[in-house]
Amino acid sequence: MLNQLLSLYIESLIITSVGVLVASAVWIGLRAARKTDKTAKERQLNLYDILLIDIMTIPVLTFAVIGVLFILRAR
Repeated sequence: MLNQLLSLYIESLIITSVGVLVASAVWIGLRAARKTDKTAKERQLNLYDILLIDIMTIPVLTFAVIGVLFILRAR
């Protein structure tokens, strides 16, 4: 049982990490395309902000995804 639980957690962690990183890359790309940040310091601060947001949201979303995987696997 513990093995199945850990495998679901790892699977949801991978799904969430990929999703968040893709969303972050799109956001950074949109900011670069619009030339929102004029200086290198502004770009660096924006990158740090996005990395901090990613670090905070990945664990929370992982537990949300694991709940969805539990429901889908119960069928």
